[in-house]
Amino acid sequence: MPHCIFEYSANIADEPDWLQLVKQIHEKLVSTGLFVAEDIKSRIRKQEHFVIGRGEPNQSFVTLNLQILEGRSDEIKRQLTQMALDVLAPAFPKSVAQQKFSITVQVTDIHRASYKRQVNY
Repeated sequence: MPHCIFEYSANIADEPDWLQLVKQIHEKLVSTGLFVAEDIKSRIRKQEHFVIGRGEPNQSFVTLNLQILEGRSDEIKRQLTQMALDVLAPAFPKSVAQQKFSITVQVTDIHRASYKRQVNY
């Protein structure tokens, strides 16, 4: 834990090194002392079909949903979202300059009682 689910619109102006961004996020998450590297899982989804607002073609987005087991304080969640935003924002200078562009980060609680996993290392 956590699960890091990145989504982005196919029309972003930048071509970031997604694997490097994910590794930076992983490093930051580990540096908090709340998570161990082996438990962090990330995936990236490019959204070919999307509509923002009224569907203007110059609108784009990047979003990160950090899914963590419930029980963390709002302050910890705020720190996690800010940390992730600080990593992501510099990776999209063209999108910021050329488009109506948004980067969002949110933390989603995973219901602890219903979460199960099997790990074979």
